[in-house]
Amino acid sequence: MYTLNKIKFSVSFFICITSLQIKAQTEKLPLTNVSFKKVQLLDKYITEGASIGDINADGYQDVIAGSVWWKGPEFKKKFTYAPVKHYPITGPGLEGYATNFFTFPYKLNNDKWTDILRIGLPGTDSKWIKNPGKRSKSFEKVKEKPKYQDAQKHVDHESPNLINIIGDEKKELLAFSNGQITLGIPNGDNENEWETLAISPYDPKRSPHGLGASDINMDGLIDILEKSGWWEQPTNWNYITVWKRHKHPFSPEQGGAQMFAFDVDGDGDNDVVTAMNAHGYGLSWHEQISTNNNIAFKEHKIMTNLKADNKYGVSFSQLHALDFADIDSDGILDIVTGKCYYAHNGRDPGSEDPAVLYWFKTNRCPDGTVEFIPYLIDDHSGVGRQISTGDLNNDGKIDIVIGNKKGVFAFIQD
Repeated sequence: MYTLNKIKFSVSFFICITSLQIKAQTEKLPLTNVSFKKVQLLDKYITEGASIGDINADGYQDVIAGSVWWKGPEFKKKFTYAPVKHYPITGPGLEGYATNFFTFPYKLNNDKWTDILRIGLPGTDSKWIKNPGKRSKSFEKVKEKPKYQDAQKHVDHESPNLINIIGDEKKELLAFSNGQITLGIPNGDNENEWETLAISPYDPKRSPHGLGASDINMDGLIDILEKSGWWEQPTNWNYITVWKRHKHPFSPEQGGAQMFAFDVDGDGDNDVVTAMNAHGYGLSWHEQISTNNNIAFKEHKIMTNLKADNKYGVSFSQLHALDFADIDSDGILDIVTGKCYYAHNGRDPGSEDPAVLYWFKTNRCPDGTVEFIPYLIDDHSGVGRQISTGDLNNDGKIDIVIGNKKGVFAFIQD
């Protein structure tokens, strides 16, 4: 009886201590006034990403996911430009993947309407669709495929972006194509395929994960980030010469997702933030430092595969989409990311864990250090390959949209 009571006491004591530890971790998380209302726009798998843009030119942002768009700010009316297919979330080969990965709303021709650049499975050709303006068709009425315009051929990457890089007041498609880092140049009303400019030499082993753009050396020119380093844009680039490569193992394993650089620690230069493995674990920021008058970086781990490595006990896998925005309106950019639900159809580490969505507050401490405070937004949505942030209802606050195997969601900040 004594032994049994001792066992009971030991178990109770262990449970008590464990509860106190969990409670202590929860209490350490600073309070925030930020909260979100979850709006599920669709409960079917149609796309791996979602974006934000004013499709109908009414001054309100709309949500675009695959071939469907929802009219803001109420998002009760939905329209489509192509037949809508619901995909299974598992299957052999490519059967468990939507053919819509990314959408980028942008004025791609010379009229007033916002068009849509569509990127499908890695290795396929990107296409764009002209906005029909006031002739948009309701969700139920499109039965035939539309006429797509050619964009960049062979977009072989899972973190492309449409961004102004070369300073010509137009955005370019940053991606990988045929073993090179490339810029796809839109050609307006011309229906021919886009011109493709290579900024790196051919590398058949180039990873399809981890890509971004920012001014790393603060010379006023946008540079390119990838998992193994950064590429410096030349002054007065002639569109032919490859850029200078600066090696650094930002994410030395498989590579992460969208990469961004901003002044994390407030010291006047741009630091790099990246997921470490799009199909595994890890999130880090790389502090820019100077070594012998050369740019170098020092890694600071935000999150690993161990909860004990995070001050607040947070760890999740498959950070296949990231975005950055000032979520709490304090003038400093924050991280928005989450778990890509069934990114490899359930074959990745932690696949069965909750599909979480987080924002990480960038907190500059008085002693000069920086911490990223993880605030859970939702545990039943996660991210896909593309997550987008913006003000959906013109209230001055940042909202979030995602599309993945659980459906399409908008998170409206209260």
